[in-house]
Amino acid sequence: MTGINNLTELRSEISRLRQVARDQELQLKKDVTDIGESLKPQNILLSTISSLFGITLDKKEFLKDGIAYSISLLLQRFILKTEKKMEHKIYEWVDTLFVRIKDFMNRHSDPSARRREREEDQQV
Repeated sequence: MTGINNLTELRSEISRLRQVARDQELQLKKDVTDIGESLKPQNILLSTISSLFGITLDKKEFLKDGIAYSISLLLQRFILKTEKKMEHKIYEWVDTLFVRIKDFMNRHSDPSARRREREEDQQV
């Protein structure tokens, strides 16, 4: 540490020390605010959950993850409902198609041939 030799250096050093004191006061205020924030019930709960499960939970990240999960869940449910509706419609179409093919075959096949097939099945 060098000595102060004149009045200008003294005033310069005083203003520098005042700035250092202001910076330290601001840091102390910030630290006190952070301590007060960390002692809020929701923050205590988040930190407890984080320490128990080893998952880092930040309020911003927690909210963002919650929203993303909710949207994902809603989309999955919507897709599942749509899938079930489509599956039901496809089954209806296939059933209708088979009924129409069966009706077509019945209309265009020889009735006596069908009667003979039934008689042969009964004899066996």
